[in-house]
Amino acid sequence: MMPCCSNLICNGCLYANATREIEQSLQHRCPFCRHPTHATKAEIHKSRMKRVEANDPAAIREVGLDHYEAGNYERAFQYWSKAAELGDTEAHYQLSLFYNEGQSVEKDMEKAIYHSEQAAIGGHPFARHNLG
Repeated sequence: MMPCCSNLICNGCLYANATREIEQSLQHRCPFCRHPTHATKAEIHKSRMKRVEANDPAAIREVGLDHYEAGNYERAFQYWSKAAELGDTEAHYQLSLFYNEGQSVEKDMEKAIYHSEQAAIGGHPFARHNLG
């Protein structure tokens, strides 16, 4: 995910953009929004938080993932809840797992199914599989 615009860029597009930049001796930029890429983690974090402040659900979900990977499940739950409110299907799926497993929240199968259904409606393949 690109921190400047919160877009997922496929490997083919990344490769094509890198090839174009090398051939034309251009500065490395995001293939989607053409902003210069960030050199440090601090710059990436600052850019991502700017997207969070703009209520970008993908950026909010990614910050939740950062908290989850750091072991801060309660903060991850808070960020994913906000992203789900904004319609992010991956956040709905992650919340369904939290409620299904009772991780940092009370186990609640009704909420787990609700979030799985919302993710499935949004096209999330694992949510569709889990619902049968």
